This record gives sequence, C-alpha cells and structure tokens, in this order.
Amino acid sequence: MDTDQVFLQKRLNSGIKLFNENKIDEAEQCFEYLQGEKKTQLTALFYLGVIKIRKNKTDEAKKYFFKILEINHNHEMANLNLGLVYFQEKNINESIIYLTNTLKINNENSLAKYHLALINLFKKEYSKAEKQFKEILLKEPKNINVLNNIGICYSKQMDFKKAIKIFEECLIIKKNHKQSTLNLANCLFQIKNYEKSIINYNKVLEIEKNHTIAKIGLSKCYFALNDYDKALHFYEARKKRQLHKLKLIDKITKVYNCKEWFQEPLNGKNILILSEQGIGDNLQFARYIFWLKEKFDCNIFFYLDKKISHIFKNCPCEIVTDLTQIENLDFYQHLLTLQYIHFKIENNFKRCIPFIPNNNSINLNWKNRLKIFKRPLIAIQWKGNENFLDDQQRSIPLKFFKDLIKDKNYTFISLQKDNSSNEIKLNKFDKYIKDFSEEIDLEGKSFIDTISILKNIDLLISVDTSMTHLAATLQVKTLLLLNSNPDWRWHIEFKEKCFYENLEIIRLDKANDWNSITSLISKKLGEIFK
Repeated sequence: MDTDQVFLQKRLNSGIKLFNENKIDEAEQCFEYLQGEKKTQLTALFYLGVIKIRKNKTDEAKKYFFKILEINHNHEMANLNLGLVYFQEKNINESIIYLTNTLKINNENSLAKYHLALINLFKKEYSKAEKQFKEILLKEPKNINVLNNIGICYSKQMDFKKAIKIFEECLIIKKNHKQSTLNLANCLFQIKNYEKSIINYNKVLEIEKNHTIAKIGLSKCYFALNDYDKALHFYEARKKRQLHKLKLIDKITKVYNCKEWFQEPLNGKNILILSEQGIGDNLQFARYIFWLKEKFDCNIFFYLDKKISHIFKNCPCEIVTDLTQIENLDFYQHLLTLQYIHFKIENNFKRCIPFIPNNNSINLNWKNRLKIFKRPLIAIQWKGNENFLDDQQRSIPLKFFKDLIKDKNYTFISLQKDNSSNEIKLNKFDKYIKDFSEEIDLEGKSFIDTISILKNIDLLISVDTSMTHLAATLQVKTLLLLNSNPDWRWHIEFKEKCFYENLEIIRLDKANDWNSITSLISKKLGEIFK
C-alpha cells in the first residue's frame, strides 16, 4: 500500500470514527474531501448521503446515492437508502423500485423486505403484507415490530381473535410495548370486550400519560357502556389531534386575549365556536349553538369553511369564514365540546333542530326532474371517504346491494360521489340506479343540489357519512347501515331518539357480515312502505 493510499485510508477511518461518535459536521468535512478520491469515493458518497438524511436534507442525500449508482448500479446500500428516503417522503412508487433493486442484489436484506411489506400494508393489500411479514418472522421470530404488523394485518382483515393472539405474543416479548398494547385494546373493543379494552387503554396511559388515541379509545368504550360523563370527558382528547385548530387557537388567544369557555357567565359576552372534524359533525352538533343562545344572552360567532357556510346561515349566530370579521372576543370553544358542557348542565343530549335553509329555485328544478320516477323514491350512499381511518368498517361494497336495487317496487337514486358512476357500471347496475353524481353540487357549495334532492325523495339509505346527518337534519326518513361496532356516537342509547327522530338504524350482529344486509333492508322497507 503506497503512502497516498495509507493517508486516504487513515482519513476514511477517521471520518467513520467521527460519524460513529456523532460528530456529524466534522465527519462530513472529512468525507467531502474523500469523495474526490477514486479509492474512497463510494464510501465517502455513502456516508455523505447518510449524513444528509440525519440532517433531514433528503434531496441532497438522494443526489449522493444517485452518484453512487452512476458508478455502481448494484450498490446495495445506495439502493436501500434511496428506497427508504422515498418511503419517508411517501413516494411509494419510487420507493418500491429501489427496495426491489436492493432485494435483487441481496434477497436477504431484511430492511428492504420490511419496508416493502409496510408499503403493501399502507396500500391495503393486507394478505400480501401478512405473507411478507411472516417471511421475515421466520428468521427474526422475536422481531416485535414485524409481529405487531402481522397483528395489524389480521385486524385490518377483521380477524380480531387472531390479531389479539399476536398482540399478546408481542407483550410476552416486551411487557410494556406501547403500540402492541394500544392495538390489543383496539381489537378488544372491536369484539365488544369493553372492560378488557379499558384495562389496556389505561396501560397505554401508564406508558405515555397523555396518549391521545388511548384517551379517545377509552371514550369509545365508555360510550358503549353508557357512561356518558366519562366518555365525553375522554373525548376531549380529540382536540389535541387537530393540529391546524391548535395553531388557530394560539393565534386567537394572542390576538383577542380570550380563553376557552366551559361554564363561565356568558351574558353580554362574545364567544367563538370552532367547527370540527367532518361536515357531518358540524351538522349534528350545530344544535348546541341553539342551546347556547337559549341559555345565555351572548353573541355567538361560528367559524366555518366557506364551502359549507351557506348550510348554517339559519343558526342563531354570525357565520365567520375569516377571523378578521371579528373585532373582539371573550371566549372560544370547540363545537363538540358544547355537547359535553350541555351534558354537564342538563344531563342529557339535545334533540335535533331543523335549520338547513331552502333554495327555492334549485328545489323546484329537482322536484320537476324527480316527479317522473316511480315512488317510493329512495336515495342510496354505500361508502364514505376511503381515507377515513375506519372506513373499512363503515363502507359497503356496492355488490351487496344487488338483490335490493333490482326490486321493481322502488326507484333508487345514487347520491354517491367519488367515481361512483364507474362502480355502478362495473357492477352492471346502471339499468337499476338513477345516477346524478356527476351533475350535483357543482357550484362550489357543498350539498347545494343534494339538499334539494333529499327534500324530494321518500327515503335515504346510507352508511355513516355526512349524508346521514344532512338527511336526518332535513327530517328526511333515513335508514342508517352500521357495522357491529360503529362510531362512538351510535353507541349512545337510541330509545329516546336523542339524535334524530326520523332515523332508524340497521346494525350488523357480526362484523362485516354484509351478505345479510339486503334482507334486513328489504324487511325494513316492507314495514315503512306497507
């Protein structure tokens, strides 16, 4: 080895030592010098890429890895790190390319295998992901992350008993594994073992005191057990998940020097109510703005997205879409927290108040268009937003409605958006379903046509979406299709029709047993239209 080579090797060793000692800046300088030397180039470029990842400069990191691949396209670690960087950036297609390349070079690379399995999990290809995780587990039987993800695959496929067994195995390996404990609690909730679910959610809180999802989980359990005070208390944790609202509140408190309202005297005061979550939540809980106005002689401002503000203009408040419209404030509060405060004061849930305004011209148009169809006229919506966390437990594949929509005693209208026309055609239902999805609500205002259609039909059949709340608030007869263990609000005892007088629930006994849904609906339709 000549003198130059010895020097370069010493410098390289020094750079690696500095890197391992977490002296990143010094190591970076060392590798920058070495990247111009042929004998040390690949190693230097690799470490520079890793350093840029550490500094969260992923675009710069990728440049170094690409330089490596220009020299040697079969460089395992350059391919792997590109795959991991693209995965981090949620560029799934590019991530797959480089992770796959990694396995072509070395089919035993466990990190590449693991992340390809994660990608399939995110893509909802659960059986494929399950198989990949199990392959890794054969060589790494104590890998708790792999085992935990196998449990997630089972739970996503609604096999909660298998999932529970896997999460329990995880907790044998590591007693206080937070994610496995949380997943176990979630699965126990799904099989309606609420007491054990509560125990495990509390274990999560022992590990992490203010774990938001665990608190929301406890809320769901207590709703199911009809302990509404505890349920509403823990449901307050949801506010910490609404990051955009937290930033907004920070701004509000600084500008107006106001505070969060609970039960302080409100007479003569100005209070800002913040809309929350989905449109359905705002529709359902706007009733508490009426209560607030009845209970206190105060000035109410309701902060809403401009696209839906027209729906709420009959509420006893000033609709605000821009905070500069407000001169001064004394208090603010989240819309759904009004339900909690009302329960604390009144010890009940406020009934629905019809408040949605009518657009006479649009209403007349749809009245004329729909009067040509045979009655009863029934609107259907079979799925929600697929990005919703638990959408798989509320949306129903259209194919399960096959026998129902072919019943010539009824006329069915689709109010489903999001490429529903293709789904109708794919199932060969276009002869049976009148599809208006591509011509409604095109004015930039949410539900502008849908409201008029709902007012001119006999019944809505829908899964748990904003459409349900819209129809029920309009006092349209509504059949709500629910899985065996639905969203928290539908666990509240319905004996007194505390949410909607005109809404009936069809609830599955067994999770995702949608094969039975048609007969259940048909039976109910026979009762309604006898």
